[in-house]
Amino acid sequence: MDQQSAYCKGITPWDQYSEYHVELLRLATRLSGKDIKITPVCMDYPTEERRVSMLLANDPINTVYFGTSQDREDKLLAAYVPIYLGTTGLRLFMVRDDNLAALNGVRSINDLRKFSMGQGLGWPDSKILIENGFTVADGRYKTLHKMLDAKRFDLYPRAFWQIIGEWSWMKDQAPNITVSPGIALYYSQPIYFFFSPKETELRDAVQIGLERAYSNGLMFYLLKNHPETAPSFHLIDLRKLRVILGTNENLSEKSKESMNKYGLFD
Repeated sequence: MDQQSAYCKGITPWDQYSEYHVELLRLATRLSGKDIKITPVCMDYPTEERRVSMLLANDPINTVYFGTSQDREDKLLAAYVPIYLGTTGLRLFMVRDDNLAALNGVRSINDLRKFSMGQGLGWPDSKILIENGFTVADGRYKTLHKMLDAKRFDLYPRAFWQIIGEWSWMKDQAPNITVSPGIALYYSQPIYFFFSPKETELRDAVQIGLERAYSNGLMFYLLKNHPETAPSFHLIDLRKLRVILGTNENLSEKSKESMNKYGLFD
């Protein structure tokens, strides 16, 4: 948990704290049929690489959520149900106002490659973007929108489910950025709950719970209606979106199967 969150700052009690991934994990543990207690750990938003190290040590955390890679699936235990139902790989762009017209003129992936991209430290998407021919600048998550505003790079790609909610607070700190409503890049990239390799029973229980949440429709309902993810479903018109296709050549066979089974866009 980010130490700046309402829970960690003592503003909101845990039983009232609501982020999408927290609510989904609560739902999955409840549907698993197992007696599982979720215990939040407050910390200063460690990089994803640091979180991998914590999982390998099984200390101080044993569960995280982030984008997958072959390396992460080899080292850690994944629950192979994409928690945002495959919408993470549909990448829309935060862009400076002075670049919006140029971005709206993009018609191909070669056109899009003229723009540099910003990504977080250790994010698997950096490698995916580079392998698709893009120039990528890395930074800490909490500074990327400010780096975009300062012209350190041209575009900040964010997942379909998150971009509107993030922009709603980022624009107050970076007043020259906006969301391009008409163009997106797509590549297959699920986000999973990952677990310490010492937590096989926990992973199996959450996997079962997620499968049940998907089958009974509660997972999709939560995705479309949670305050964190609902704005994108309500405000982005997918019918008017020009989608540029990229690739993720390193997606594992298990992840391909997972996306084929659960992904909304695949």
